[in-house]
Order: sequence, then structure tokens, then C-alpha cells
Amino acid sequence: MKKVGIITFHASHNYGSMLQAYALQQTVLRLGCECEIINLRTQLQRKIYSPFFMYKGWAKKLKALRYPRLAIEDIKKHQKFEQFLHEKYILSPHTYTTAEELKNANLDYDCYISGSDQIWNTSCADFLTSYFFDFVKHGKRIAYAPSMGPQPFKQIGIKYHSLIKEFVTRYDAITVREQDTATLLKQIADITAPVALDPTLLINLQDWSALAGDKPLVDGNCNYIFVYTPRYDDYKPLFTVALELAKQHNLKIICSLPDNVSKWRKEPHFQYYTAVGPIEFLNLVKYSKYMFCGSFHAVVFSILFNKPFFAYEGMNDSRIAPLLKMTNLEWCTDMLEGQLPMPYNDEKTRNKLEFHINQSIQYLKDAIYT
Repeated sequence: MKKVGIITFHASHNYGSMLQAYALQQTVLRLGCECEIINLRTQLQRKIYSPFFMYKGWAKKLKALRYPRLAIEDIKKHQKFEQFLHEKYILSPHTYTTAEELKNANLDYDCYISGSDQIWNTSCADFLTSYFFDFVKHGKRIAYAPSMGPQPFKQIGIKYHSLIKEFVTRYDAITVREQDTATLLKQIADITAPVALDPTLLINLQDWSALAGDKPLVDGNCNYIFVYTPRYDDYKPLFTVALELAKQHNLKIICSLPDNVSKWRKEPHFQYYTAVGPIEFLNLVKYSKYMFCGSFHAVVFSILFNKPFFAYEGMNDSRIAPLLKMTNLEWCTDMLEGQLPMPYNDEKTRNKLEFHINQSIQYLKDAIYT
């Protein structure tokens, strides 16, 4: 039996990061391997994802004093992410707190997989060359669907090109998550890498639905719009349109992002629900009526749970656009005045994905076993 070690952003307190890590490990296990996630958790990464009132400066602390409930909910959110990490992953026995510690670990896996998520995006605050396997001394090196970010030609600094070339030429097999990443990789290292699906798409709906639970977290009849964005400032129009439609159609808006509280908390249609870990995120998607998405994985789970959705600026995002094209859902980026997201044919969408799912799993299987 092959022993596999995965390195990815598994401990980033981000719904997409942690759910893709879970999905990739589950997929590898189902291919008949032993599989651990290499538990690299730097102090910087822990700091980035700490509760908001622990950030430097007085602004966040004053926010916690003004809105104590949000601060308490943020602690609960942090605990839910940590609970998911320790209960849903199979982790390496040791936690590595620095890249140097990982280099000195002398790990002994048959295969190493880097991916998925934006682990090859050098502009990420928690990027390390560890995600290019600078610590691997022997064993097969596999990249499964890593991403260089939504705009790789802007985000990957030229100073990293020679370093990336040095590392990727040591890989035994490479797939990437988006065509833009593949194109840049070809320019940097003259490597032709096929595009594979994000791991979250490799797990079937029944499994995700079971993980989400059979009872909605939000009280009432689930007549709500779930607005999910990683931050507020870049997505203001999405919130504005959601509020207009909520008023017109007597809907509730659920938001898991504790931002812009002074404005939105006064709106009767708007409800903050911020103690949300990965499982709670799945639950909010599963029982929503409509999805307003400002992230790749919000779009992914909208499609998996067959939710009518808007993908804000989706066709300008190198991660979202290919998925929308693949499923013929490009029109889901159009926020028409006064119009809610339209339903789509779930069976047709799944049929279009099925070929790519099987192909992606085969890529992974071949990389491990051949």
C-alpha cells in the first residue's frame, strides 16, 4: 500500500482551503493509499487566522469592545476550524512550525502531493517554498491542482521564476487547477501541465450533504440569501444588490463575515452568523435559497448543492471563469436589476462535470501508481 503525504493550506482558517484539503485526502484514501496531511503550521499562519481582536492595533480591539457578541462568535469560529482540523483530517504525527524544521524531518512517504489551493501563489502571506517540496529527499513528487492565484501573471513575482523552474522540474507528475497557471508554468519552466479539477469537486454531493448535517443552522424556513465573500471592501455591490432583492422578495440575508457591522446590523433583513467553521459553511450553503458568491469555493459548493447563484466578477477570475465555462453557467455572473439568480438544470451541469471528475481522479491515480 502506498504511503502518501499531502502538503497544502490545510490549516488556513478559510472554508475553501480546509475543505479542499479534506477532499483531496479523502480521494487519495479511496484510491487505496495510506495518507497523511503533513502538518506544517507556522506562527505567521496561526497569527493571520487568529480571532480578529488579537490583531495588532486598536481598531480591532475597539470593534470587539463595541460588538462583544461578534468577538465571542469569532472565538467560537476559531474553535470550529481547529475542531475540523483535528477531527476530520489524518495528520502527520508531528507538527512542523517552520520550513527549516520540515527540511530536517527526513520524512519517509512513497509519494508526496502538493495541492490544491493557492499554494503556488507567491503573493500569499503564508507562502513558503515548502509547497514546492524543497524538503523532499526521496519519493515521488506529485502536484495535484495547485493554483498560482486568480491573476497569476500579476501575482507571481518575476524574482520567483527561476526558483519555481528549479523546483517544478524535479516533479514526477504535475496537474494544475487553472489554465492561467498552466500557461505561466509553461513560460517559466517549459512544462506542459494538464488542468485538473479542484478536489472539492471530486467528492459527491451525498458525502458533502452528510457532512453539512440534516438540520439547518438558521432558524425559520431557510428563506435566505447566503452572501459569502472573503472580505467586504472589494465586494460592496454584491451586498447592495443582495439587500435590494431581500427587501423586494422578503428574504433574509445571512453573512458569515463580521465586517461593516455599523451599517448592516441595522438592516432588518440582514443577519450576521459568524461562528462558522467548514461544516457550518456547508450547512449554510445546503439550506440557502440563493447564493451570492465572491469566492471560488462559494461557486463550487453552489453548483454542487444546485443553488441559484451570482458569481461576482466571475468571468474576470482565472479560477471561477473556467468552471463557469465548463458547466455553461457563464450567465450566473449577470446581476440584473431586480432579478434574483435563476435556477439551472442540475442534471446537465453534473453530466458536464462527470467527464472532468473521472479524468482528474485518473490523473491522480496514474501519478501515484505509475
